[in-house]
Formats: sequence, structure tokens, C-alpha cells
Amino acid sequence: MQTQYNAIINSFVDKYGLSRGQVVAEIEKTFSTMLSRWYGAGTVVLFGDGYLQALHYAKQSGIPVQNQLDFLSMRGWNTLQRALDRNFTRIACLHEVTRYKQLEHELRWGDIIRKNSDGFLVEIEIEKGQAIIAECPLNRVGMHEQQTLAVGQRRAFHLRRVDSVKMGGSTRVQVIVDRVSKNLVTALLREQLGTATDITLYCAKRYVGHKSFVQAGGFLPKQAILTVSRELREHIQVTVGKIAVGKKS
Repeated sequence: MQTQYNAIINSFVDKYGLSRGQVVAEIEKTFSTMLSRWYGAGTVVLFGDGYLQALHYAKQSGIPVQNQLDFLSMRGWNTLQRALDRNFTRIACLHEVTRYKQLEHELRWGDIIRKNSDGFLVEIEIEKGQAIIAECPLNRVGMHEQQTLAVGQRRAFHLRRVDSVKMGGSTRVQVIVDRVSKNLVTALLREQLGTATDITLYCAKRYVGHKSFVQAGGFLPKQAILTVSRELREHIQVTVGKIAVGKKS
């Protein structure tokens, strides 16, 4: 078994996208916790010199004694493997959530892949080359679109929230998107303008499905406004003028 540890560690690195240091630390932590529980006394597991060492601490006649456990003859490997899989899934999920949190409130285009009474499932590219299934609750879609949005359509969404949730005993990433945010209006306009522009935008009010009131720090092309209006199926009124500090988007 000792000769297989490097292969096991590498398999976890590949499967969960974690660093070798993270994998080794979690193996040591998980093994130490579970072996201490099984043996009813403190057990410390350390990875060194290419193999795992398990040091079991007990008292004999009131004197502390340190013994080394023999991993080769120890039972319970399947239980330890399942525990590691659960823990690595949780760690990988938390790392993803931390990374994706920085993308909240951005614009994402997505393909609607399912529709039910609760809302929609949307496949979005949350990062370049990284597709993920997001949820769009029905109350995060305007009344004017709840019956017209359909599977197969590609629509713009506001990346509302990214969290980790427990489902069926495992941890997974939950991404919530919407079609009702004021940020979606300004993000779509900015996409039309391109990254080179320095025009500031602020959506003062939005009446979903009816009209959005946008303040702009410069003139916007009529075609850009019409394109966003068609995507959101509502009128876009743009007022050009100075935008107060704190209202930039």
C-alpha cells in the first residue's frame, strides 16, 4: 500500500483540481481524525519520505506511549476513501465558490435547457471555457417573459449570486441568475459600446417589461439602445449628463 500513496495523491489532484499540498494536508487531517475515533486515543498521521506514518498515542500504566500503526494490516480503507471523497468535494466546491464570487453581478449569456413551474435551468459560461448550470427562479423573470422564454433560447442574464449548498449529503456550487436586475440593463449597454469606451452608465429605475431609465455620461448610439431594448423587451430611456459619484456602473 505504501508504494501506492503517490499515485493516490496524484489521482485526487487530477480529480478535484487541488494542489498537492492541499491534498496531502486533507489526507493527514482526515486520517488523523478518523483513526483517533476508531482507536479511542490520539492518532497523528503524517506524510513523509514518500509514505504515510500513523503515530498512536496511549498510556500504559499511566505512562504516555507512542506506537506506530501498520497501515498495511489496517482495515477500513474503503471508509477512509469515502470520507476523503466527501471532504475533497467540499474543498473543491468552496474554492470554486470563492473564485466565482468575484464574478457576481456580471453579465452572462446562457442557453435555457429546462423550464418548469419553479423557473429555468440555464447553461452559462461562468468563466472562459468553464460551463456551469445556473438556476433562474421564476420570480427573477419579468411577468412579460415568464410564458415566452423557452428551452433552446439564448438570453442575457445577470449573475446574481454564487453559494455552496448541501444536496444529498454532498456540497455543490449553486449559481443564481436573473433577468430583472438594473445591472443587466447597464451591462448589456456596455457590451454594445465595447470595452474601449469610458462612458459611465447608471440605471436609476427599472420597471421590468415596461421601461428602464438610464443615466449616461456620454451619448450612446441609437442602435445600441435598440438592441438592448429588444433583448429585454422593454423601452430604454437614456438621459445624457453628469453622473453623481457612487452611481457609476
